Amino acid sequence: MTSSAVERPVAADATVRLGWREKLGYGAGDLASNLSWNLVGGFLLYYYTDVAEVPVAALGTLFLVARLLDAVVDPVIGLLVDRTKSRWGKARPYLVFASIPFGIVGVLTFMVPDVGDTGKLVYAFLTYLTLGLLFSLVNVPYSSLLPMMTRDAHERMQMGGLRAIGSSVGSIIVTATTTPFVAWLGAGDEQRGWTIATVIYSALSIGFFILTFLTCKERYAMPAESDSVGLGVAFRTLWGNRPWKVVFLYGVLNFVRLSVVLSVTVYFCLAVLHKPWAISVLLPLVSGAMIVGGAVAPAYYRRFGKRRGNLLALAVGFVGWAAMYPAEGNFPLFLALYIVATFAIGVSMVSMFTMVADTVEYQQWRFGTRNEGLLSSGISFATKVGSAVGAAGVAYGLAATGYEAGEAGGAALTAIRVMFYGVPLVLVVAQAATMARWDLDGRHEEMRAEIDRAARAS
Repeated sequence: MTSSAVERPVAADATVRLGWREKLGYGAGDLASNLSWNLVGGFLLYYYTDVAEVPVAALGTLFLVARLLDAVVDPVIGLLVDRTKSRWGKARPYLVFASIPFGIVGVLTFMVPDVGDTGKLVYAFLTYLTLGLLFSLVNVPYSSLLPMMTRDAHERMQMGGLRAIGSSVGSIIVTATTTPFVAWLGAGDEQRGWTIATVIYSALSIGFFILTFLTCKERYAMPAESDSVGLGVAFRTLWGNRPWKVVFLYGVLNFVRLSVVLSVTVYFCLAVLHKPWAISVLLPLVSGAMIVGGAVAPAYYRRFGKRRGNLLALAVGFVGWAAMYPAEGNFPLFLALYIVATFAIGVSMVSMFTMVADTVEYQQWRFGTRNEGLLSSGISFATKVGSAVGAAGVAYGLAATGYEAGEAGGAALTAIRVMFYGVPLVLVVAQAATMARWDLDGRHEEMRAEIDRAARAS
């Protein structure tokens, strides 16, 4: 590391407080991700079925196969980060060099040409698969950056909160403005509207990733892992990291739930509520709840801890979501319950990023290697698997009930309600059962002290 942009690793017993410029710069990275990725999560299925008219029966398989194929690449990218040597560090270079093609392919994904059903499917598969691979190439390094920046548990929670806020701001911008934005930009040509909108979102995404690169520093990155450390050893230590397995499963369940909600809400508002304008209300509230959750998370988790705090938040979310079904005919009450449920669940999402950072510390304490890239790839992998299963499930559900563009009969209406109400409730219960196995609360100081003693002894 020769550039002043990357600091030499700080002594094990040193304490560095991050400034707000750097913290906000880190949060901008998830704003960048979600300007593009939430457009995909919230609107791509609708774009495929109702704008590009890709055959709906094949979309479930397309989402599932493409996401699972690029998900298996995430651990490889994590190992690549761990072995990266550059003047900018291990993680930061990817924020620039991968974000530009990520933005370009994001535009191409929403430009399906009229080349027949088979041609549309091939084009959709290739662009969707490539977009997922590029998302990993920028997001895995971004996730691995957090444990490299600070070892302080409270500051990590602040950073996780700011990351959640950045994610939520990006999601709100996309979910609240896309429908009217596309109509206005298209001026009667819906495809033209989608093309211009995605160009704008992608340009902003690239700009915010570059901002993160410029403002953040790697302080606690260990030297790049030796290529002599075999993949088998790396994956054995990963599998031996029990807290990481808890976070990974928790993340998969969370992103399946989130993907189902994002994918089905458009159809729910159109076919069940008969309120098209509600799309721009309900979807942004998912992210708005995370903004509030990100703001209260540091104090909340400092008091309750991650295990107890998450179990409490998930319980409130479950009750609120279950109460929405009987309130469906009373939209103000339905909306109030929706806000309570999404806020509670949003709080539980904030902790995932800092829990991964905790597992990095556990990895160093138990195995002597941090493997920030490999461990952080779990969040990206969970995102991909969750998105694949969730979006594919919604597509399969629509296809099985005979859904056609703009039409939803009795069976389709039932399926949409089940996917909107029932599936998220089952997944929240599964998340709670997983979180009950988290056992790192209160152990940070003990692990850090032992790591520091070992560092001084060496």
